[in-house]
Amino acid sequence: MNNKQTTVLTLPQMQPGIPQALPRGGFATLTFITDRIGSQMHLLTVSSGRLIYTVILERGMDIGEIWLDSEKISWERDERYLLHPDHVDLSDNEHSGWDSGFYAAVAAIGPEIFGTPDEVRTVHGTGSYSPTLPESVRLIWDERQICLEGNVPIRGYGMQPVYEKSIRIVTNYGAAALFREDTVRNLTDTAQPIDDGYHIQLAGAFMSGGGSYVLPVSPAKMLLRDSAPPEDNPLAVYDSGTNLDPIRCYQYVPELVEGLATLPQIRDYCSAAERGEEGEELTAEMLVNTGQDAAAYVVRSLQCYPRSLVAKRAVTDFMYALEPCKTRPNSMKQKTIDGEVVYIGPRGQSTGWIILGATRDIQEIRSLTQMIRSAAK
Repeated sequence: MNNKQTTVLTLPQMQPGIPQALPRGGFATLTFITDRIGSQMHLLTVSSGRLIYTVILERGMDIGEIWLDSEKISWERDERYLLHPDHVDLSDNEHSGWDSGFYAAVAAIGPEIFGTPDEVRTVHGTGSYSPTLPESVRLIWDERQICLEGNVPIRGYGMQPVYEKSIRIVTNYGAAALFREDTVRNLTDTAQPIDDGYHIQLAGAFMSGGGSYVLPVSPAKMLLRDSAPPEDNPLAVYDSGTNLDPIRCYQYVPELVEGLATLPQIRDYCSAAERGEEGEELTAEMLVNTGQDAAAYVVRSLQCYPRSLVAKRAVTDFMYALEPCKTRPNSMKQKTIDGEVVYIGPRGQSTGWIILGATRDIQEIRSLTQMIRSAAK
């Protein structure tokens, strides 16, 4: 933001429970929430005047919930999963410690590992369980957009942090999408692996009657993992009354989706957030309901996240996830053998970003569907 009329509000300046009015019908509110064990956390709610999202500061600035025009587009997750990091044993892989506190609509995975744990690393890393530094949190706005930013020392496994994140979430007023950017810094003098991504839950009530994934890949190239039973259609999203257990996870390499950078909601965010360098290849994935009149999507750079995973489960909850990532969700040992590991040099950094959006515009849904499916080879 280079506008001379930019306003900055720090966390200590925010009055809990009192909305901060922003231009064009936007607002921001700080509230305190208490988990089921009694620990307090900071929850920030930000509205662009159309899109509303919450951010949980103690949970690595995970995006808790998302609404569009008063309609919730993220999943309905029981609040008993909303836990302070102090109450989650990430090393309890046998009982899925990471999952015991898994609540967010957009949960950060990594940066230590995306996937299988080992003798050192817990499943999915510790980024989602690392508190944000309160003094780093800033809400910045001008007449065009709102930016929420903060720094997160990554919890890790030793006495001193190995990584630190800087996170920015940008929303244009009146927009139906948001931009999130995570910059991971190596705090050491030796190269460190960077294996991050996101677990994104955009299957809200609009998908409860079922629907489908729209993906930039042929179903024949989607690899079903973990010896789960096959499905007739890996792109299917079943209605909320259908039991789907065990979990189905498919990994794949998404194709480039032509024309995304020309779309206003994509072009504006890339420009405003100083991303979208010339020649940067973009891809997109989407969830569409049975009626083809509601959808939610994720756009990202293939340079940032060249691989994808979808995760499907419908038992006590309705989980249909999108997971942009750098590598396949294997152990670090296997990734090393396969030559997949990406490293950050000493004191270096790595930046990744995503755009999340939703729409009930039938023509927009048709256009995005055609663009994404045209990329499938």
